[in-house]
Amino acid sequence: MNSILKKTAVMAVLLLACCRLTATDLKIAVIDMDKVFQNYIRTKTVDSTLKQQSEIYRSWLKKLNDSMIKLDEQFKVLRNDSQNIALSETERESKRFEAQKKYRELQEKKVEIEQYSQEKTRQLKELETKKREEILKEINQEVKRRATLEGYSLVLDSSGKTLNAIPSIIYFNSQMDITEPVLRDLNRGISGK
Repeated sequence: MNSILKKTAVMAVLLLACCRLTATDLKIAVIDMDKVFQNYIRTKTVDSTLKQQSEIYRSWLKKLNDSMIKLDEQFKVLRNDSQNIALSETERESKRFEAQKKYRELQEKKVEIEQYSQEKTRQLKELETKKREEILKEINQEVKRRATLEGYSLVLDSSGKTLNAIPSIIYFNSQMDITEPVLRDLNRGISGK
């Protein structure tokens, strides 16, 4: 996202230079998108929901792992019994057959756990990405609305850093900062949970 904003800012500056606009024709605003994103109530609500869903998945995964451990213990007992010379050959053969069956169940449980883990991780990642995009769309709409209402030609993100970890905007007048008004408008009417 930062690279897109940087490219957009560079393109805007070049476009403005080509059009030979004067400084009075250009009205620039600055916003800390990271602060807006982190302090937007919807972000916190979505984060909480994702954490709850993750806990549900983790809880089920623990139950699956517990059942796998139980299967493994049963398999080991049957395997040991199948090698116990105190038992008759028929009993050992029966235990060997049961051990093989239990081993297959154990392998199936391992596959089930792996598939469950991969599927739920993928689902959570997709949900997180979808919700993040929705939140960013809402924030961008509010920024565009405010920029249009207040006549800004360009809005720059002050939270970005260059490749050298230097802030992309070195200085700006605090009157140009629209972070707080945008955040206030976004959170207006939303109750925090």
